[in-house]
Amino acid sequence: MGIPQFKRHLEPYTQRAAIEPGDVVLDGPALAYHVLALCSRATRKTSPFEQPSYELLGKVAVAWLEKIQACGLSVVAIYFDGYLPDSKRAERIQRLIKSSRDLIKYHSAFLAGVPPSNPHHAVDGVVDLFPNAWPGEKKAKPPPPPFLVPAVIDALRESPKFGPRVELVPGEADGFCADHVRRHGGTILTSDSDLLVHDLGEAGAVVFFADVDADPQTERLIAPQYQSRTLCRRLSIQAETGLQRIAFEVSRDPHLTLQQAVERAKKSGPSSAFPEEYSDFIKQYHSPEVSPNLKTDWVVALDPRVSEIVLRSLAGLEIATGVSEPGSQVGNGLEVYLPFLLDCPSRTSAWEASKPLRQLAYALLLSNYGSSIPSISEMRRMQSISSGTQVDVPGPAQVDELGNSLLALLSKLEAGVSKAELIWPLLSIYHDIVMTLNRARGYPLSLDILDQEARGTLDERSWEFIHFLAQTQAVCYSLRMLLQILQFSARSTGTLSATMSALAKLLSRLPSLADFPSPRTFAETLRVLREAEGLSCLRSLCADYKDIIQHIQAIGKPKNIPRSKKNRSTTSAEVQTRSRSTNPFDLLASSGE
Repeated sequence: MGIPQFKRHLEPYTQRAAIEPGDVVLDGPALAYHVLALCSRATRKTSPFEQPSYELLGKVAVAWLEKIQACGLSVVAIYFDGYLPDSKRAERIQRLIKSSRDLIKYHSAFLAGVPPSNPHHAVDGVVDLFPNAWPGEKKAKPPPPPFLVPAVIDALRESPKFGPRVELVPGEADGFCADHVRRHGGTILTSDSDLLVHDLGEAGAVVFFADVDADPQTERLIAPQYQSRTLCRRLSIQAETGLQRIAFEVSRDPHLTLQQAVERAKKSGPSSAFPEEYSDFIKQYHSPEVSPNLKTDWVVALDPRVSEIVLRSLAGLEIATGVSEPGSQVGNGLEVYLPFLLDCPSRTSAWEASKPLRQLAYALLLSNYGSSIPSISEMRRMQSISSGTQVDVPGPAQVDELGNSLLALLSKLEAGVSKAELIWPLLSIYHDIVMTLNRARGYPLSLDILDQEARGTLDERSWEFIHFLAQTQAVCYSLRMLLQILQFSARSTGTLSATMSALAKLLSRLPSLADFPSPRTFAETLRVLREAEGLSCLRSLCADYKDIIQHIQAIGKPKNIPRSKKNRSTTSAEVQTRSRSTNPFDLLASSGE
């Protein structure tokens, strides 16, 4: 994940020159973020409406690879993280805390609503693949698109040329990149200065994405090239361990000059001054932690975050070694790092409403091997170090019951609308209503947004709109997680129950990430939903809840249902006195039968 200042210290000792034709290995996550930077150069960084679409990001990723191949480089492998080691946990949590605090700052800077898109700017216009300048924007800005990396992976997998080169590995991508060039030679393209610390062999080199330029006359790529043996010779340090010792000194004190770090490294060496600290530091580069080996095709179609929970589950169950026992327990340390959404920080996380969908996914994954754990920690928004949000995991006996309920609910939604793409936003509204009923307080945000859209008063810049959009994205992605775990289960166990097979077939109609709801498309989706059979379908689902039915019927009509505190408290009392199923998919689904 990078050593601060390390690359900057070494750059004067490199030579900017043409990259000779040869094999290149790519750090996949770094490629995705480089593509995002390329697509965002000319946009207003503060507006989520100007973030590039997933479709554009995928197209630019493929175009960039095609261009470097046209310049003489041969892409032989593109590695993506499929599992991050425990040693990275503290750093991941700190990054999550920083992202959460940055979101709070962004919300505070634009309390009245997020900045709009510039009407004169073509958000998905032509992208310069090798720009000369990288303009910055110091104002508060939204988080990156939450599904950036899997969207780029999807686009590469669909490419006949680059799909076979994509590898989702059971560890960090940088370790696999380093191992590849150490064994086969070549150059690594990355944005991570950690690659400079790995042993890259005699001829291995590193080039950073942002440094690459194209010479239009010679059709060659120009960039500073970091070759370990050359750098060590120019710095008069040992070729085997010199860069590693300098990296250690800089990681301990980022304020050191290069000369100071070199002098410290040349003395008795950090291994004698700080033996345990140096040993821990260098271990992650000599023998990076990987998940136990699994059949490659088991994880090939998974997103990185899904791959990680699958591999962690299997590692805990010892499935990979073939010595698992029925009924074995996974420790309570199982964590899931969910994509970071742009939602309203003053509201409950946008992931909360769709929690039942992920509970089914977790339960299914663990039940395949006769195991159950009481809860999983979901790492979402957090403002301080914590163990995440604890999510109960249903037991194996409940899996088919929950699957049947979800299948019945989706089937009702499918039968209630003529446009299949409306199933998913309707499911998001359903889960928002269920969450509100579960809490027995408040008013469903989704119905408020629908009412605003119907009255022509919808403000797409409002945090209410942004938050409900995030909830809908969370529903779609939770279903994607469930589908991938269903597909993994079918492949790894060789069978699925009839219920789960039917559910997998229905979920195969999920939109691609390129078609996920976005700030620029969501208002139109709500309009189509309202003008089609969406409200009628909702009324059918909520037939047993008169208070909810009244609000659905009032959408777009003159206000005749006062929403005072007294009215809401009466509604809450009515909801609380009802006897309700504990099945999260059955709270409303009995209506309309």
